[in-house]
Amino acid sequence: MARELLYLSESAVAEAGVSIDDIREACADAYAARARGSVRSVPKAAVTIAPGHAFHAMPVARPDVSLAALKWVGVIPETGAGGTPSISALVVLSDAATGAILAIMDGRWITAVRTAAVTAIAARRLARPDAAAIGFVGCGVQARSHLAALRRVLPRLRRAVAFSRSEGSAAAIAAEARAAGMEAEMTRDPRAAVAGLDVVVTTVPAAPGFAPFLDPDWIAPGAFVSAVDLGRTWKPEPIARLDIVATDDRSQSEALGREGKLVTSGPFHADLAELVSGKVPGRRNPRERAFFVFAGDALADFAAARVVYEAALRRGLGIRLPS
Repeated sequence: MARELLYLSESAVAEAGVSIDDIREACADAYAARARGSVRSVPKAAVTIAPGHAFHAMPVARPDVSLAALKWVGVIPETGAGGTPSISALVVLSDAATGAILAIMDGRWITAVRTAAVTAIAARRLARPDAAAIGFVGCGVQARSHLAALRRVLPRLRRAVAFSRSEGSAAAIAAEARAAGMEAEMTRDPRAAVAGLDVVVTTVPAAPGFAPFLDPDWIAPGAFVSAVDLGRTWKPEPIARLDIVATDDRSQSEALGREGKLVTSGPFHADLAELVSGKVPGRRNPRERAFFVFAGDALADFAAARVVYEAALRRGLGIRLPS
């Protein structure tokens, strides 16, 4: 009998009905598996064409569940409203024992949601549970995903401050926050989206001539920062003065930091596997300033793709292709 593989388009991935809670818990389980030594991975490989324009190959395997995955993602500079998407991605899921390809799926939704899920996992361990005010520096797809994900784990969030180069995107985030019952405001001053706030999320894309413009010394005592943008928005020197600097995968982040692709190469207080497993404690007192910086880890893509694949099988979604 000929083997088949499942193709899941962007619409099929959405129809799978996987929630952000499902993705968050799947990612947490995957990082716990890494802490047990059940994950095989290497730092992402990248081909850079220009600032903000690159392609990445991200492989990972979990022999304990007999699955492996590869994410192929292209990141291009923003081209304005209605233009080409800034991120395009596919995830390939394989049987780790036989090598057979099980599924190929669009990775854009997975990229957006798994990134926010990783931040939410870190926030559970590094943010204050009574956090009430959140700031967004950069207000695109990742900001929207993070607003949804962080409200699930920090239910006392009541106020949002949005800063963006685009007034329209800042207005959109403010509107989403208001629709969720929060107070929201836009600002033209990036410091106002950082200083005095309990949570800060930075998601600014790379661009030619880009220079960091946020000062870590603005971060309030007790605040939690998720630097989704590789920390490019942050001035690097003051980061060493923060109480906690954590990341998703220590070895990858150290390597990327040494190459100048991440704002810091450490030392890192902890990575996500150590936080999830309890091997390293998270926040120890309410005044610590915690900075979570990450470049994206294939393990989170693997976890999300696995959940989407299993849901698609249950619902009979996708197109069967001969392998």
